[in-house]
Amino acid sequence: MSISGIIYAGQSGLISAQTQISVTSTNIANANTEGYTAKRADTATTVNGGQATGVAVIGVGNDIDKALMADVMSVTSEAAYDATMSAYLESVLSSLGTTADGSDLEAATTDLMIALSDAINAGGDAASQDAVETALATWAATLNATSAATQSARTAADQGIAEAVEEVNALLVDLDDLNRQIARANAAGQSTADLEDAQRVALEQLSEYLDIGYYKAGTGELHVYSAGGEPLLTSSPHKLSYVPYGPMGADAEHDAGSDTGIGGIVINGEDATAKLTGGEIGALITLRDEELPALQDELDALAIGVMDALNAAANSASPAPPPQSLTSAGTVDPTAVFNGTGTVTVLETDADGTVTGSTDIDLSTMTTYQDLIDALDAVPGISATLDGDGKLVVSADTAGHGVILTGDGAVDADNKGLSHHLGFNDVLSGTGASDITVAATLEDQGPPIAAPASTTVGDTALAAGDTGGLEALWTALDSPITFDAAGYLTAMETSAVAQISTIVDDFADRTETAGERAERSAGMKEALAATFDNAHGVNVDEEMARLTALEQSYQASSQILATAQDMFDSLLAMMR
Repeated sequence: MSISGIIYAGQSGLISAQTQISVTSTNIANANTEGYTAKRADTATTVNGGQATGVAVIGVGNDIDKALMADVMSVTSEAAYDATMSAYLESVLSSLGTTADGSDLEAATTDLMIALSDAINAGGDAASQDAVETALATWAATLNATSAATQSARTAADQGIAEAVEEVNALLVDLDDLNRQIARANAAGQSTADLEDAQRVALEQLSEYLDIGYYKAGTGELHVYSAGGEPLLTSSPHKLSYVPYGPMGADAEHDAGSDTGIGGIVINGEDATAKLTGGEIGALITLRDEELPALQDELDALAIGVMDALNAAANSASPAPPPQSLTSAGTVDPTAVFNGTGTVTVLETDADGTVTGSTDIDLSTMTTYQDLIDALDAVPGISATLDGDGKLVVSADTAGHGVILTGDGAVDADNKGLSHHLGFNDVLSGTGASDITVAATLEDQGPPIAAPASTTVGDTALAAGDTGGLEALWTALDSPITFDAAGYLTAMETSAVAQISTIVDDFADRTETAGERAERSAGMKEALAATFDNAHGVNVDEEMARLTALEQSYQASSQILATAQDMFDSLLAMMR
């Protein structure tokens, strides 16, 4: 080998060692930098005329395990989904309570039954009637509060979606910028290793918000799609757009085909909500549109079932003394078809509760509600008319007299008694858990404490001290109530307290399951992160050993140059 060849070999060795020392030093310096992966300077032997002439650095980079990286992205999305689900369900459960610790709904129901029992024992005196009204109001307010907490959590989830969308858009912009930098670096023949680290970190952060798929183009640019196939990043970012709904009501829902209700997450002008799954956004959508509405449906079914049972009991009785007028809970359309069976007896009583008039009406003979109004109005001493709000008012013509409806008459397929059907003596009103409240009739005329004892003129309709109505209310709560299938619960017949326990226990079980899933997926994420770090992170001990070897290589190359220099000096001396 010529002296020039020796010099070239020594110089190339020095440059190669120097580059590798720089890369290794950078690895050590960034050992604790999040997302940094160990780099290597790749070298190759230079050849001239079939003979090795030296060494050259052909690139600086790393070789990331793509399958492992994909697994990290997948479990990151899963862990974020599970953690979000668990956190929200835990928050709602804290409002709902548990059967072990005593839920507010169970306590309110128990208190109502105690108030009814005390009123029965007190003979339905004024103080005990007030206590029953208060307990009813507290029970309704507790259900309202539970519903409000559920809707508050939905509102928070909806707002969380809007905030997450902004974070996703920022990450897409960052990834797009990194794409451009990587493309320029590749075109210039520069290393893209650090840029690819930043790209991988941003991609992992994006996977925390939703399930994604991705691939790299030949230029090194990253293309990203949602798991549902919606493009998120191609030649440019496809930004998400979402406007939060605001405070949620029980009837708020997302419908991709509707312009009303909760809006969708829009990408490229279309509602892409259904295509965005997994991660924090996927969990928030599931909470807002499935999990929490299911709980609301269960609370609504509870409200309707208890309300219907209590109102049926209340309408089988009467306040004492009987009110002079009865007003329907809702409006009545006189032209609507009326389907009735059996007989209703209209009683008129005096101030002492003595029956002064008793008239039977055959409900099967009527075809419209106007027929019913006319029949009631034809009862001696009784007037029936629609008031300005369209409600049916049945009243005694004589001041101080009262009206009672009794009998076996039933209306419509639900087979409710006429008084129950019209809501004359309702104790509760509303359409569900969010708006259930004490009925106006209860506030106006007090609870129906007594059951009609006789329909015969001259007899006492309501016996003094009779608490048949209060007993019917207590029995309604203690007996099996028909609850419709709702949320995650099937239709069942059980007591009010037992149904509340079922709702609370079922939600507590789902919350516990979500917590266990969150713990497992967090463990999987941590394990995969450790595996990735072991495979691609910086091992300081190994890097220090490599640095020592490289320094020795550098010294060897320096020695080669020194030897070449000595040879060159000797040659010059010989020529002189």
